[in-house]
Amino acid sequence: MKRIIFAICTILCANVLMAQEQLAVLRHNDSISAFYGQSAFVQAYNAAANGDIITLSDGIFSVPDTLQKGITVRGNGACADTARRSTGTYFMERVRIGNLADSLQLNVEGIYFEDLYIQNKVYNLNITRCHIDYIEGMHSNNRFRGLNAVNCIINSGYMSGFSDAPWLNYTNCILKEIPSFAVCNNCILIGQDYNNSNNGNTSDSRVAQYNNCIIRKTNAYISDTTLNQNVINSILIGFTSSDSPASSGNVVMSLSDVFENWDGGSLPTDLETYVLKSSVSDSIQGLDGTEVGIFGGFMPFDWRPTYSVIKRCNVANRTTADGKLSVDIEVITE
Repeated sequence: MKRIIFAICTILCANVLMAQEQLAVLRHNDSISAFYGQSAFVQAYNAAANGDIITLSDGIFSVPDTLQKGITVRGNGACADTARRSTGTYFMERVRIGNLADSLQLNVEGIYFEDLYIQNKVYNLNITRCHIDYIEGMHSNNRFRGLNAVNCIINSGYMSGFSDAPWLNYTNCILKEIPSFAVCNNCILIGQDYNNSNNGNTSDSRVAQYNNCIIRKTNAYISDTTLNQNVINSILIGFTSSDSPASSGNVVMSLSDVFENWDGGSLPTDLETYVLKSSVSDSIQGLDGTEVGIFGGFMPFDWRPTYSVIKRCNVANRTTADGKLSVDIEVITE
């Protein structure tokens, strides 16, 4: 991690801009605009066009009524990170996503969501390194067809994919549900609700798939047929030996035998909670030869943003005699 402080001189004649706690930086083609205050993201979003990038500093931001542009929104992390001197980026209002043309992608990374609602017509939504306290979205012909979540923690809510294909894709995620019509790879799943009647029918293209996962059964809605058909190379917690689909490479274990620290309750952001005991990580491997769960696979869980974030931006009170304006910026980069 590097901290870079530098000065930018540019020819500007404008009102004095003072840095606030919240900062949104909009990149449009070769131009960059800065917005300040709690409404900074709303202002940046209103000024953005499809293909633009908005980078947010630490802080709590107000949100637009509906996100429906094909843009990239980058926060400074979904939780506090003392090593990066970051307190995180937070959306504490309900965030609605809808009316996103099928040719557009909305990419979101490094943000904490209090409430995320997939409203309608969303075909390409990519969420990375986010913590979502509540998510909701059921597909019908006018709702969503494509969600790709990587390295996310989703604490509660309900998501159901489109009925003719698994349109939900979760990779190295922690989910307090077992989503229907989904493909889950290297995830930790807590089974609270399971209503996909097509799971268990391998001739049906709508079946869900769970590969290299850790599944904790908390109710009776997960059927033996479902497990035998769609769960592969995974650890099953809370099941009896008669539930075990051994032919699919799965093993039945107790919660205390799998994790070093996790008690199976809340979903903390401390990733050490989900570390497997060495005897498990060394002996139980997924399809790609790595351990099952969020630390296995080709995208092991990592909270750190993959991009630089402007933490502070101070603009001089006045221009110089030749019309130049001094800008002092602090950037956090990996």
